[in-house]
Amino acid sequence: MQRTTLLTTAAALAGAAGCFQSIPTAPGDDRPGDRGSSADAITYRDELSLHPGCSTAGLTYPAADLAGFRCAAKAYPIPAGVSERTDGPVVLLLHGNSDTPAEWERFEDGAPMLAERLSAAGLRTLALDLRIDLVDDPQGNNDTENAARNVDHAWSVPLAEHFITSALAAYPDRPLALVGFSLGVTTIRDALRRLHRAGEVTLWPRLDHVILLAGANHGVSSYARLCGRNPTMRGQVACEMGSRDNFSPTDFTLAVSGVDGADEAPCHDGATAYGDAACADHQVAYTTVVMQDITDGSYQDEFVSEASAALTGADNRTVGLDDTDDSGYFFGGLLKNHYGAARSAAALDLILEVLS
Repeated sequence: MQRTTLLTTAAALAGAAGCFQSIPTAPGDDRPGDRGSSADAITYRDELSLHPGCSTAGLTYPAADLAGFRCAAKAYPIPAGVSERTDGPVVLLLHGNSDTPAEWERFEDGAPMLAERLSAAGLRTLALDLRIDLVDDPQGNNDTENAARNVDHAWSVPLAEHFITSALAAYPDRPLALVGFSLGVTTIRDALRRLHRAGEVTLWPRLDHVILLAGANHGVSSYARLCGRNPTMRGQVACEMGSRDNFSPTDFTLAVSGVDGADEAPCHDGATAYGDAACADHQVAYTTVVMQDITDGSYQDEFVSEASAALTGADNRTVGLDDTDDSGYFFGGLLKNHYGAARSAAALDLILEVLS
C-alpha cells in the first residue's frame, strides 16, 4: 500500500467503515424476555479455507507455532534469563484496523511496547494478524472503494474465533487474557459471543481478563462519513459500529451487547453469559481504556470517546490528554491520540498492572 494513499486517508483508518446487511434471526435464537437476541446480525466469512485473510503466505515474520491454527499469528519469545510465568495467562493480542501486529511492538529505536513488556514479564504472548495486505475489496480510492484496506467484522471475527479456540486447545492448563485495540475490541467481543453460541469449547472458566483499548463499543466518528456511502468493508464496519456522536444501537451492537448493555461483559459476575448460566462461578475481569474526553465534551481521540468505549460490568479506565503515543508509530504519529490507549506509557503501565 502506498504511503501517500494512507496519509491522505488515515483520519478514517482505525475505525473506518460503512453499512452492512442484516440477516434474519434464526428460529430459536431469541433469548427470553427483553434482552434482545445474540443471533448473528451479519454474514461472516466462516469458511477459513476460502477466507483471503487466513493465510501465512508472504509473512515478514515466522508464523507462530500454535497447534491447529491455520491462519497468521506472531509469537513473541520470552527473553533469555526470564522464566515463563506458567501460573499466568497466555496473552492473545488483536490489533486494530488498517494495521498489523506491529502496533504492539517497539517502533524503530523507541521504548518497548506491550509485546516486549509482556514477554519481559514472563507472559506467553501471541498476536493475531488480520492480514490487511490480502483485502479483496477494490482499492482505487477511499470514497467508494477501500484503498485504506479496512476490514469489517465479517472478516476479522472468524479469524479471532479460530485464534482463541486454537489457543485454548494448545494451552489446556492455562487461562487466557485477551487484549484488543480499536477494531480488535469489538472483534474480541463478537468472537466470544459466537463461541458461546456455538457451545463447542469450554470458554468462560478459561478466560481471566479481557482488556479493551479504544474500542468503538458505542459508535465511531467515521459513521456519518462512510455508512451507506461506501459499499466495501471500509463502509461495512462503520455501519456495524454506529455513530459515536449520536449513538443508536445497530443490529450488530445489539447482538453483541444486548438491550441496554445487558450482555456487555459476559461472566463478569461469575454467573451468566448472554442469559445462560455458563460461568461455573468464574468471574471474567473486563477493563476498558480510552483517552479521556476534553472537558467541554469534545473529543481528542480521533475515533472514539469515553462513552463509546465504556462497558457495563467493566472497570472503565482513562488515560490523560497528554498520554499520547509519542513513538512516531503509524505515519509519524498521525493518530497518536487514538494509539495512546495502547502505546502511551500510562496505558502500558495500566495494562501490566491489570495482568500482574
